[in-house]
Amino acid sequence: MKDLYNSVRSFLKRWWIFKKMVNALILLLVVLAWFLGGYFIYGKFIERKLVKLTNEKTPAHLIKNNIDYKPTKKIFLFGHHFASIAGTGPIIGPILAVSYFGWLFVVLWIAVGSIFIGAIHDYLTLMISVRNKGEGIAKISEKITGKRTFYIFSILLWLTLMLITTVFSVSSAESLVKVPELIIPFFGITLTALLLGLAIYKFKAKRFISSLIATIFVIFFIWLGVIFPVSLPFSESISLIFWIAVLFVYAFIVSLIPIWLVLQPRDYISSINLFLFLGIGLIAVIFARPEMNAPIILASNLPLWPILFITVACGSVSGFHALVSSGTTSKQLDKEKDAKFIGYGGMLSEGLLAILVVIFVSAGLKWGAPVLGDMNFFQNALSEGWIVAFSRGFANIVNSAFPFLGISILIIFGSLMINTFIITSLDSSARIGRMIAEEAFPKKAWINNKIILTLLILIPAFILAVTNSYSTLWRMFGASNQLIASVVLIAISAYLVEHKKQILYTLIPSVFMIVTTLGALFYGLFSKTGYIFGELNIPLIVISGLLIIFAVFVSIEIFLKIF
Repeated sequence: MKDLYNSVRSFLKRWWIFKKMVNALILLLVVLAWFLGGYFIYGKFIERKLVKLTNEKTPAHLIKNNIDYKPTKKIFLFGHHFASIAGTGPIIGPILAVSYFGWLFVVLWIAVGSIFIGAIHDYLTLMISVRNKGEGIAKISEKITGKRTFYIFSILLWLTLMLITTVFSVSSAESLVKVPELIIPFFGITLTALLLGLAIYKFKAKRFISSLIATIFVIFFIWLGVIFPVSLPFSESISLIFWIAVLFVYAFIVSLIPIWLVLQPRDYISSINLFLFLGIGLIAVIFARPEMNAPIILASNLPLWPILFITVACGSVSGFHALVSSGTTSKQLDKEKDAKFIGYGGMLSEGLLAILVVIFVSAGLKWGAPVLGDMNFFQNALSEGWIVAFSRGFANIVNSAFPFLGISILIIFGSLMINTFIITSLDSSARIGRMIAEEAFPKKAWINNKIILTLLILIPAFILAVTNSYSTLWRMFGASNQLIASVVLIAISAYLVEHKKQILYTLIPSVFMIVTTLGALFYGLFSKTGYIFGELNIPLIVISGLLIIFAVFVSIEIFLKIF
C-alpha cells in the first residue's frame, strides 16, 4: 500500500499539466456532476431495487403524538435532517485529512464514499426504521440478532452520543466565548425558531411567507450581533463553563418539548443558513476560480489506509447519521416517496459541503513555509483551531469574488454557520440519546421517564465537558463512529436477506467498513506511536480492545444470520 501511494504521488508530481489544469472551479463542477448522477441514477436504482415504495401510512401518521412523531413536509424535514447530520464532522474531518494526505485522496473518498456507502447507509436506515414503526436502529437489530446484541449495541450508541453531546457543547461554548458577535444571533435564532414553529403548526401560517420572515429575522440578529458583541465580565475559563451550562439547560429543555416547537424549525432555519452559505461559496468559486494551493498528495507519517477513512467520516459515511435517520427523521416522514430526497439527498448535500471545505482550505489559504502571524497560511490558521482555518479560507475566496464583502464580516458569517450546525446536532443528540434509553428499558420501569433518561445522558456529558476529561476519549470517536456505520450496514444486509432482497449493494460496503475500522483500531494499538508501544495510554487501550471485541462479536452474530 505504501509503495503504491508513493508511486501515485511521484507520478502526479511529474504530471505538471494536471496541476495547471485543476483549479477549484473544475474540481467543483466535476464533483457536482458526479453527485447529481449518483442521486438520479444510483439513488433511483436503490429505491427501485431495494426499497420498493408503498403507499402505506408512515409511523408519523400511525403513532402521531406531536412530541416525537409528527408528519412533516418534505422540505421542512430535509432541513431538520440535514442540519442534524452535518454538525462539525464534514468540516473538521476534511481539514485534518488534507493536512495529512493532500486534497486528492480526500476528494476521491468523499465523492465515492458518499454515493456508494454513506447515502445508502442513511437512506436504507431511514426506510427500515419507517417500516418498523419508527424504531431506532439498535431496537431493529434486536429482531435480527436478539437481545444480547441489542443491549451491547445500545450501550455503544449511548456512549457515542454522550461524547458527541459533550464535544458539541464545548465547541459551541468556545465559539461563543471567542466570537462574542455570535451570542445575540444564538438567542435570536432560537426565538425565531420558536415563533416559526408556532406560526406554522399552531396558527397555520403559510410556510413560504413564514420562512421568508424568519430568514429576515435571522439576518437582522446577525447584523445586531456584529454591532453589539456580548462579552461576559469573567475570565475565559469561567465564561466557557457558563456557556456550557447554558447550552446543557437548553439541550435539556429542547429534547423534551414537542419536536415541532423548536428543534425542527431551528434545524430548518439552520439549513437555510447553510444553503445560503453553500450558494455564496459556489458562486464565489465560479467567479474567483481559485487555484488549489494545497499539495495534491502529501507525504505523511500516517498510512492512507485506514486513517483517511476514519478521519473523513461525515463527508462520506457516518454512524451518527443512522441514529438521526432512525431516531428523529423516521418519526416525522410524511410519505415514503420523500425518503430518497431526505436520506440519500441529505448525504450527498453533506458530501458537497465537505468538498467545499476542502476547496476553502486548499484554495482559500496559502500553503508552504508560513509567514509568522499571517493567518492566511493554512498552518497558522489551523494552529488557532479548525474554525479559524475554515472561516479564513471561506472569507478569502468569497472576498476575492466579491470585494465589497469585508473579510471580518465573512469570518463572522462562517463562524456563525458552524455554531448553528453544532447546536442543531447538540439538540438532536440529546433527544436521540433519550430515545435509545427509552427503547432499552422496560416501558413500565420507574427509570423509563423522559426527564430521568434525558438527565442520564446530559449529566455525565456535562461532567466530561467542564472537567475537560473528554479530550482523551474523543480520540476514539472516529473509530467508534465508523464502527457504528459498519454494524448498521451489516444489519441492513441481514434485514434485506430476511426480506429476500439483493444484499450485494450493502454487503460490500459493510465488509470494507468493518475491515477498515478494525484496521484503524489495531493501528492505534500496535503502531510505533500507538497506545501500547508509543504513549502507553491505558484508557485508550481498554476502549480500543472493547471496540474490537464488540465489532468482532456483532459482525459474527449478524453474518451468521446472513449466511
